[in-house]
Amino acid sequence: MMSLRTRSSLLRSAIVASLALSAGTASAERIAKLPQVMNPFHLAIADGRMYIVEDSVAVHIFKLGPEGVSFVKTFGRAGQGPGEFDYIYTVRPFKDHLDIPGSHKLARFSPDGDYISEVTVTVGVFKGAAYRLGDGYVVRDLNFDEKRSTTTIRLYDQDFKLVKEIGARTASEGLTKINLVADYFSPRVAGDRLYVIDAAQDSVVTVYDRNGVAQKKVRLPLEPLKMTDTLRAAVIKPLKDSWTGRTRWEDYEKRLFFPNQTPGLDYFEVLDGKFVVRTYKYRQDTVEFALFDEQGRELRRLYLPFTGRLSNGILFCFSQGRYFYLRENPEEEVWELHVEKAW
Repeated sequence: MMSLRTRSSLLRSAIVASLALSAGTASAERIAKLPQVMNPFHLAIADGRMYIVEDSVAVHIFKLGPEGVSFVKTFGRAGQGPGEFDYIYTVRPFKDHLDIPGSHKLARFSPDGDYISEVTVTVGVFKGAAYRLGDGYVVRDLNFDEKRSTTTIRLYDQDFKLVKEIGARTASEGLTKINLVADYFSPRVAGDRLYVIDAAQDSVVTVYDRNGVAQKKVRLPLEPLKMTDTLRAAVIKPLKDSWTGRTRWEDYEKRLFFPNQTPGLDYFEVLDGKFVVRTYKYRQDTVEFALFDEQGRELRRLYLPFTGRLSNGILFCFSQGRYFYLRENPEEEVWELHVEKAW
């Protein structure tokens, strides 16, 4: 555990940055020490800025450039007022603004972290999964009872009146079971289109227009994997190694449930007109990622450093064909930014 004295010393120190981000030097790994970062939950990069969610209620902004990494500011705080959050799940950068969802709001900030506006999300939403689409919103919600869980994706108008239900999926795991390799059913919004990934036996992306009308289905060649003891251990390891829950790990582990096989993927994103997915294929401390075009044609597969389960935050992102990720250096008690060429 990092002491207060050590934290204060690190905060006073300048960032030791050796990350060269010009296109000509991005093929090799580089490291930047980030003393401002204590408890990261999410990482996003866009237009030369890096955003790191800290302690779930604040966001650090860093500037990235050929000369390295420099700290700009921290914005956001705990509370219920304008620009305040009870929980920040993600930062979604756009050209002229940031969308930041909380538990019951969707706030808008400038790329420099200045508050602009926010809307109250008056419908159920799971972990900030509310997206703007045209003049309305796409919302993913998850509800449990003792025996089952149900995931819904719905389209709402600007007043959060239901326009249509895009889809729903029910699983047999309820409150008493925790499935770390559950079927993946989730929306993404890029431009004026909605992408819904449904991954179980098959991995299928359905593309909708801004009115929720299906345009096409794209099947991704991602096979489920048999759940072996080795795979189970690989899935559990990062969660176990970083466990800070209120209960003992042994008690938590008793609630874990593993099906006979995995879905084809456990992460999906739409980037620059391409689909990026993460599979369940592990190799030591790395995991397989795959890149597809919008017709489902495979472009590339590669193994990249594994940063842990998504439920503990997304500590990686892709930008300009590079894979950025955060990793804690326990010896120096500091978080570091790493980068590798992806494609």
